[in-house]
Amino acid sequence: MRFIVAVLLVCSSALCQADWHVLADSSRVSFVSVKRGNIADVHRFRNVAGVIDGQGAARITLPFADLDSGLALRDERMRELLFEVTRFAHAELSANVDLPHWERMRVGEVQATTLEFQLDLHGHRQRLKADVLVSRLGEKRMQVATLEPILIKAELFELEGGLLKLQELAGLPSIASEVPVWAVLDFQQRP
Repeated sequence: MRFIVAVLLVCSSALCQADWHVLADSSRVSFVSVKRGNIADVHRFRNVAGVIDGQGAARITLPFADLDSGLALRDERMRELLFEVTRFAHAELSANVDLPHWERMRVGEVQATTLEFQLDLHGHRQRLKADVLVSRLGEKRMQVATLEPILIKAELFELEGGLLKLQELAGLPSIASEVPVWAVLDFQQRP
């Protein structure tokens, strides 16, 4: 009897709570940049990583080394001149989510909510909000996707200098300083 009580106490503690890990192959964070006033380019981050721990603390990492715009030269220039990958290896999103509520959702259930998060980008932190759709895909699978793009302004993260360097190097009359960002994050629960 003591053994059963001990097991129940341990399993009700944080030690038995399984974290929710981002599945990189089925997750995507992408943004659109606009140059020359009307030419749009789609960019995405490969190998998005992250976890929601048992207390609902979420951390998502966007590695600049894995930026993919479809053009290797553009990727290299953006890494070096805009994101300054030698100084800042990645961007990080952090939030506290209502994990107990999400975990009580039935498989197939979908709920819209507003998620407050912090974006750490280029050495600067900003608090932002996103309208997201939380979907329970399976007993141990969940997806969080933005319902609308999140607008990121270059000046909030001191990225204007890098944009000017890119603009001059490419001989462009303009590059928009505000970009819409979308995210689809698949999570799997595992210890």
